[in-house]
Amino acid sequence: ARNSVAMDALQEGLRVWDRDVNRYLTSNRVPLYNPVEEYLCGVGRWDGKDRIRALAGLVPCNNPYWRELFYRWFLNMVAHWRGLGNRMHANSTSPLLIGAQGYRKSTFCRIILPPELRFGYTDSLDFGSKRDAEMYLGRFLLVNIDEFDQVSIHQQGFLKHLLQKPVANLRKPYGSSIQEIRRYASFIGTSNHKDLLTDSSGSRRFVCVEVTAPIDTNVTINYRQLYAQAMQAIRSGERYWFNDKDEAVLKENNREFEQISPIEQLFHCHFRLPQEGEEGEWMSPIQILEILHAKNSDIKLTDGHAKHFGRILKKNNLENRHTQKGVVYRIVKS
Repeated sequence: ARNSVAMDALQEGLRVWDRDVNRYLTSNRVPLYNPVEEYLCGVGRWDGKDRIRALAGLVPCNNPYWRELFYRWFLNMVAHWRGLGNRMHANSTSPLLIGAQGYRKSTFCRIILPPELRFGYTDSLDFGSKRDAEMYLGRFLLVNIDEFDQVSIHQQGFLKHLLQKPVANLRKPYGSSIQEIRRYASFIGTSNHKDLLTDSSGSRRFVCVEVTAPIDTNVTINYRQLYAQAMQAIRSGERYWFNDKDEAVLKENNREFEQISPIEQLFHCHFRLPQEGEEGEWMSPIQILEILHAKNSDIKLTDGHAKHFGRILKKNNLENRHTQKGVVYRIVKS
């Protein structure tokens, strides 16, 4: 490219050498170019037609909250492209499209971006290379975690870290110091399997939606008006983050997509929540595990298993209280 600039200049009659071109390109005479900012600032005025929720409406589903949750996520994505999200928080919530093969879930993820910005889309995130995965935060605009169910339990912790990381602190190739790289990336995911959430501490970071029929992606999208709507909403001060009410909806909606571990299934076979008027028993996680261990010797009685089991009990909304012996839960033996 540099040689072509020099050759073109010579052909135009300019007496320049290669070193002149190199000196210019590595000087402060070349203005910074941000294709995302240029596109968003050139979309024009919004005509008032709701196109973000209409885009979400292309996904056939039975979730009554889908359009509003997608709308909030879309605003959050655009706000972070513009650098409006503060340095303490990232767009850590991600839609997950769940449905059969051939439902064009990945195609829908791709058409969220306009053709001018589609260079910023990828579906090849490699969790095996943590450094490359963190570099994606600054290199891409939208990252599709394709086949989300293939993310192993051991990789879930790193994924959680990646989703909520507001900036990336990395050493660039051939660099000598660690630099802070601005985050642009938002995340979306697809899966063919329904039981894909494994985090016992909750699922508020995902907007799970079951796709009930093939998505109609053969549509004409007015991208400039689509993003003009987002820009207008953000300029007018509309909330682009998920609040406590939204997260409560997410947790309730995502219950049907959570994996129930064998130990949790065994717990429900032998214990239950107290009904109204029942006193129940106050037991610690290790006491409950001892009873389950007596019924199934494969269950291990270690501190790590007790800690993990305590999270499972908390997820099931069991009444608990702190005592001198630790946290105990009120349950009834079945």
